Formats: sequence, structure tokens, C-alpha cells
Amino acid sequence: MKPWLLILGLGVWCFPTARAAQPVIRSFDANGSVVFEQAPGAVFYWVEWTTNLVSGMWSSNAPGLAYVSSQGGSLLTVTVGVVHVSCFYRVAAAMTNPPALVLSNAFAVSNESWVVVSYPFRSHVAAPATTTASHDGAFGNPAGSVRVGDVHAETGVAAPSSYLGNKLNYYGGRLLYDIYIRYSDNATYPAVVLNGGTKSLYYDTPSPPIGSWQRRTIPLAETGWRVAGSGQAASEAVFKEVLGQLVGLYIYTEWHSGTDDTNVDNISLLPPD
Repeated sequence: MKPWLLILGLGVWCFPTARAAQPVIRSFDANGSVVFEQAPGAVFYWVEWTTNLVSGMWSSNAPGLAYVSSQGGSLLTVTVGVVHVSCFYRVAAAMTNPPALVLSNAFAVSNESWVVVSYPFRSHVAAPATTTASHDGAFGNPAGSVRVGDVHAETGVAAPSSYLGNKLNYYGGRLLYDIYIRYSDNATYPAVVLNGGTKSLYYDTPSPPIGSWQRRTIPLAETGWRVAGSGQAASEAVFKEVLGQLVGLYIYTEWHSGTDDTNVDNISLLPPD
């Protein structure tokens, strides 16, 4: 017996600052092939499913699709798996955001809501533990920074909510920060992690120098980034998927297998030039 394909009118999810015309599903066959009209201004789409419309619980995990990039033309065809006897599907679109603003923290008088995080070292942890970050008012570049010791097995600092959510309009931009370490293994470690909820990406760099401030520039595009767990190079689609649904942005502070004492200052998230 073939499962029923219950076609729901195409739902469009937009960011509060964006509007788009309502697209429609053109066809949906028994093999799970969905043809729908693309929405003007859409950055990417995802296909969600549920077996219970009353519950309001929708998932983009299989047999849904978490990320479908926008393409040329008016129609787009995707294929989803059909594994349930009764399954409702809908397509959602992330719309173009307004121009991205520079986000920055100089820590002049406080930790500015950055926290210490149990760092997911080349692995994916959906919601790692966090604790309050100490503000160092006497030391920085200039004075004022966050200071982190050897708190967790692997330790870093995690960004506040202003750095999270859909940050696709920062694709091609940069993450900048200053770091000062007092101990080092002189090894290459994952300096930054982007957590997309269902997967994470990390960016390896050599250790900063001991005893001096180093200005670091991390590109916000797929080159140099790797998928946590597998270590595979991140594709453009995967990088945009994570950047479009950030739940965590972490900067590594533990560059030594023993004692650690690190300051971080002047963190900025910049859109593309």
C-alpha cells in the first residue's frame, strides 16, 4: 500500500523585516518530488513535515530537507522521502534580510553578555554548557576585555544573542577579534566554531603567540571551514545552512593542555565589503 501524500498549501516563513509574494506548490507526486514556485527575495528554502497538524510540531529532518538553495527560474523541484502512512509537507522560505550591521564588543566596562562555554572541540554539541565570563577592566587592547582560565576540558567564549539567528547576510564577511594567551602548546586548534543547531563547523588556526595581543581575521565563507565530527571540508551549501540558523558562535581560549589564562578583546562581526 502506498503512503498518502497530503499536500499542504505552501507556507512561507519570513524574517520580520521582509515580505514576499505567496508562492504555491505546483505538484507533489507519490515518489516525493515537490515542484513549487520560488519566492522573490528568498535566500533559501526548507521542507518540513508532520504527521499531526493539531500538534503544530514540524520537522525538517528526514524525510524533510533542512536546506535548499534558491536557483534561477520560477520553479524549483526537490525530492523528499515518503516514509509515513500519512504525512503533511510544507515548504518554508527564508527571505532577504536588510543590509547587515557591524556587530562589535570592546568590553570597556563589562563582559557585554559574552559567556564562557564548554567548547565543542571539532565535534558537535547542540547546547554546550556555559558560565559567566569574567570582565578584566585593567587589561585589554586597550583596557577592558574578557578573561578566561582553565574552566572546562576545552574552553572558549560564546557570543550573545545579537550574533545569532539568521546571519546569511554576513556570508563573505569576517569575524575579527584580539586574543592574548599566556600558555601554549604551539599547536593547531579549532579557533572558532559556528553551531547551526543540527551541525557545527570549525576553523583551525595555529596558536597565537604567547605574551602579546594578536589580531585575528576569520573568513565567513566555506574555505578553511570543516564539518564537526567528520572533518570534511564545508561546502557552500552547508556553510550557508549553518550561518542561516546560528545557535552558537564560539572563540577558543584554551591553547595549552595544562594551565590556561587568556584575554579576548575587540570582537566584531563584519558583513561583506
